[in-house]
Amino acid sequence: MEDKSTERISQIVTSTAQKIGETLTQLAQKIGKETGKLARIATLKAEIFKLQNDRKSKLEELGEKLLKLYKENALAVVNLESFKDTIDSILNIEKEIELKNLEIKKIQEEEKISDEEVSQIPMG
Repeated sequence: MEDKSTERISQIVTSTAQKIGETLTQLAQKIGKETGKLARIATLKAEIFKLQNDRKSKLEELGEKLLKLYKENALAVVNLESFKDTIDSILNIEKEIELKNLEIKKIQEEEKISDEEVSQIPMG
C-alpha cells in the first residue's frame, strides 16, 4: 500500500513540475523575461510557502503549550523561559521569509517585473 502511495505522490510531483515548467515558459514568453529568473522566483515563492507553514505550526505549538499551562493554572513569568526556543524559531522563520521576499524584490527590479506578473508565477 505504501509503495502505491509513494508512486502516486511521485507521479503528482512530476506532473506538477512539468505544469510549472510549462507555465513558466509561457509566462516568460508573454512578458519577455528570462525563464531562469522566473524559475528562481517560483522556487522562492515555494520556499516562502513552506516557511509560512512552518511558522504556523510553531505558533500552534506555542499556543498549545500556553493553553496547557493556563489550564494547569501554572502560567507564570518563570514558565515563559520554556517558550524561548519556540519563539526564537518563529522569529528565525520570519527572518528567512523576509530575506526570500527581498530576493524576489531584487529579481523583480532587475528584470522589471510588475507585482501582477510576480503574482502570476506559480510556486516551483
